Amino acid sequence: MSCLYPVISWGTQGVLVAESDGIVVGWASLNRYSHRCTYDGVADLSIYVDRTFRSKGVGSALHSELEKEAKKNNFYKIVLFTFPFNENGQRLYRKIGYREVAVFEKQGVMDGQYIDVMIMEKLL
Repeated sequence: MSCLYPVISWGTQGVLVAESDGIVVGWASLNRYSHRCTYDGVADLSIYVDRTFRSKGVGSALHSELEKEAKKNNFYKIVLFTFPFNENGQRLYRKIGYREVAVFEKQGVMDGQYIDVMIMEKLL
C-alpha cells in the first residue's frame, strides 16, 4: 500500500481510500449512526479491502486513520455491522479493540437465503 487519502471531508462523515501503485485496494468510511441528536457521538464504520490485499495491514491502516478523525470530530464510539461468517473481518475488528454486542437473526437476504448480522462496537 503506497498511500491513504481522504475523498470526502470529515465532520459527520468521511471516506478514506487505500491505494497501491495507483490502484484502489481498500476503502473505509465513517457515518453518523443516526440522524437523532442523542446519537451524535456514535459513528457507523464500513470497511472493505480487496481480497488480494487482505492480511497485509491495509484494514488496520485505514481504521487507524479513521479512528483519529473520529476522535477529532467528537465521536466517542464506533459501531459496525458484519456477517457472522466474516471471520477475517472479525479477527481484524477484535485485534483493534471491538467487541461483539449482539446478532440480528435473519436480518437480510443474500443469494436467496436469510443471513444474520453481527453488531460490534468500540469505545474511543
